[in-house]
Amino acid sequence: MGGQTWLAYTLAAVMIATSAYCLSRLAMSWRLGRPTERPVDAAHVLMGLAMAGMLVPRLRIFWTGGWEIVFGLGALGFGWLALRELRSPKSECDRPRHHHFQHVLACGAMVYMLAAMPSAAATASGSGMSGMAGAAARFPTLALLLALALFGYVIWNADRLTSLAPVAVLAAARVPVPGLAAAGGAGTLAAAARLADPAGPGEAARPRLAPLSPRLAACCEIAMGMTMGYMLIRML
Repeated sequence: MGGQTWLAYTLAAVMIATSAYCLSRLAMSWRLGRPTERPVDAAHVLMGLAMAGMLVPRLRIFWTGGWEIVFGLGALGFGWLALRELRSPKSECDRPRHHHFQHVLACGAMVYMLAAMPSAAATASGSGMSGMAGAAARFPTLALLLALALFGYVIWNADRLTSLAPVAVLAAARVPVPGLAAAGGAGTLAAAARLADPAGPGEAARPRLAPLSPRLAACCEIAMGMTMGYMLIRML
């Protein structure tokens, strides 16, 4: 990476931290019974580790070709979830209908970047990003399109960040869904209360633990999208 080696190490550190945080979300969800999007958090754990290894080759922890299989299966899994979201009635979907498409896109981008990477032996003494630039020269248009799509999702996630209900509101309403978005204030609390007790005041709402922070989950998606987009741009 030459003069930008410091940026590669910085982004690798951010990816490792994001991966560790998402792993802690999975642990807390299992240990405390608090809802979270487990497939998304698991994908972020793996993506963070894989991207850290691409940015700094000495951090690679998986065999050659192994990550491509993992993220290829991830793209298929999220594609299935995305189709289910599209087919489900709008009233039953607590997230935007294209929510899982961004994860299909991210998994596809990971497969593309990993396929373009030279072998670990070829880049062991240098920067993984400089090796990617040469390997991906045959497909610059695809890299650009993937980067633009990822940056688009970054903007979308950043735009909706403040509309995601804080954990305190979700805890007060005992809402079981992690992706609740509302306008904020009293409107947020009212919407959360309706979801917590959909049967109405005639029946007691079943106690639920608050989901893990939707806002921090969105921040993880922003960090992943920005880093992945940067890596794709470096491949042009």
